[in-house]
Amino acid sequence: MAVEVWYAYVNRYLESVLAACREVYRRELRAGTHWDPVPGALEWTLPFGMDDGNGLVRLTVFSEYVPERSETWARVAVAAGTAAFMGPGTGDVALPRYTDWGGGIRGVREPAAPPDPAPRPDARLTRGMAEALLEGVGGVPGSLREEPSGEYSFGVSMKPE
Repeated sequence: MAVEVWYAYVNRYLESVLAACREVYRRELRAGTHWDPVPGALEWTLPFGMDDGNGLVRLTVFSEYVPERSETWARVAVAAGTAAFMGPGTGDVALPRYTDWGGGIRGVREPAAPPDPAPRPDARLTRGMAEALLEGVGGVPGSLREEPSGEYSFGVSMKPE
């Protein structure tokens, strides 16, 4: 039961972000400019407190051109995990960062040392969260896929309705 409440909590935030991206995209189309719905990538982590531990979901939203549909989507990558207060890590949840969105820091810099790899997200929880969010925000049916680092992602059309 609590997991459905968590899904609804995350969905409420994601809907608002996607609505803002869609509105900017519509304005740009009307103005004759063609910006991506999400310039770069938007990543944020939402905590969810439980009576016996912590839950965490990390969402990464970025633009993706889908050539077979001649359409630009917002793609949402989801990673979720939980940790018990009395278990290993005492409630700390580590999630991977989705970095395959195609962006990067431009310019001349010394490469940073790679961070220690985060454990893979909880596959069942991550897939369930992604499926619930896909349905909740009206994502593109059939666009759900598992990413190589364990996240699940799905597409959301940005076309004006």
